[in-house]
Amino acid sequence: MDDASMTHPATLMASLLATTLVACATPAHQVAPRNTVTPAHSSSQDHVMPPSDDAHALPGARDAAARVLAFLSTVSSTASFTPASIGNAMRVSLGPDPNNDPGWAIYHSPDLGQGWSYWVQFAAGEATLKPGFRFWFDHPDRSADAAPVCALPLEQLRSTLTAHGWAERSVPSEIGGVQAIEFAKADMVLTLSARDGAEVHGAACVLSLQTADAR
Repeated sequence: MDDASMTHPATLMASLLATTLVACATPAHQVAPRNTVTPAHSSSQDHVMPPSDDAHALPGARDAAARVLAFLSTVSSTASFTPASIGNAMRVSLGPDPNNDPGWAIYHSPDLGQGWSYWVQFAAGEATLKPGFRFWFDHPDRSADAAPVCALPLEQLRSTLTAHGWAERSVPSEIGGVQAIEFAKADMVLTLSARDGAEVHGAACVLSLQTADAR
């Protein structure tokens, strides 16, 4: 994942620790998962839950975030992570990922507005790795305002996941405190660390998320 510097970390970390969540504000830019490099409908998903009525979020960002929430609400195991199932859930078509091994697949959206886009990625399973799902908002300017893609509030992600069978747990830091949070369900583990979020108008917004791959 990109190691970009963070902005307003103390303020946001304090507010999230108060609710046992972790996310620091990063500049609004690509927060690509590891093994990722910049430049590249199913019936159960018919009811898309709107994740936010934030007037600052672009319609395309709200739609993508809603589909991510709907997918994670219904997915049952990593066996559900396939290019076809992810594409059906997100209403997009994933193609071969040129930056990774055969079997990986990726989709890059058109411009959502104000330079923002999003990526959807399928990580192919291997002997020591489970199939994975990754999603992130992207902007070529690391200093861009994240408000246009603040469509996935951390609190709403948390409440939606826990309401659909995901168990939340904290990952302690080696120097004390909390390093990240994980949401687990069946053999799936969704990890959020400080670099996956941004602070917008005092609220924590998720810009990037991915499942853990290790078996």
